[in-house]
Amino acid sequence: MFTGFWFDFTILLLAALVGSIAIIPYSMRLLKASPKGKKLKLPLWMISLLSILQNAVLFAIAISVGLILSHQMGHGAPLIDALRKEEGWTQAATSALLIGFVLGALGGSFLLIADLFFVPYFPKKLLDTALQTTFWENMTASLYGGINEEIFMRLCGLSLVVWLLSKIWHSPIEVFWTANIVIAILFAIGHLPTLKTTIGEISRIMLFRSLLLNIPIGLICGWLFWNNGIEAAIVAHYSADIVYHVIGTFILRKKVKQT
Repeated sequence: MFTGFWFDFTILLLAALVGSIAIIPYSMRLLKASPKGKKLKLPLWMISLLSILQNAVLFAIAISVGLILSHQMGHGAPLIDALRKEEGWTQAATSALLIGFVLGALGGSFLLIADLFFVPYFPKKLLDTALQTTFWENMTASLYGGINEEIFMRLCGLSLVVWLLSKIWHSPIEVFWTANIVIAILFAIGHLPTLKTTIGEISRIMLFRSLLLNIPIGLICGWLFWNNGIEAAIVAHYSADIVYHVIGTFILRKKVKQT
């Protein structure tokens, strides 16, 4: 059995691969709906395979960097560590899952309520895509958001920025919150390419919407990762996505029918 770093690495990489496969149906819908989808030179199955292979390499690097740096600073994946040591797993799981679920559900509810105010400003392509996605596409896409985005942005990105800042700034609280804000902003900006693929030109109000919806959940997940481990951040992000993307889609469809 793998121990220490390699055990954590293996579990997280397998989870990242699950997320990479889970996002494919949602990605294919967005690709087909975009202008680029009509100019593809490769079949969709090959694009999907290449995407999985690319993600395998990318997340192998991200997990390695994240685990090495986070472990140096006393953070990381406590739930996976408890599973490896076969002790304290129930307590670790209860703590990580409960706080992650509660904060994630609350965060997702805030995002959903806030986004409903933007519905009148939705470009037609964005509204059409939101209405056409299926229950299962939203469910599986939420796995990618919860697992892969948290591994990349929090385990790797946040750990790296904290580590770099700590070399020149010796105030742990200020270092963490500065890094958390930076990563939350980058997390929000990272959603813009997908939005651009969906709607084309991004208006100012759509830019503001994207930042407003993504920065708060990024801050929450960063705080959870630093205090409760990457597992809590993953659960929170997944819970938020379920509320926002799955439940939110039903509410959006009902709202559109009433107008």
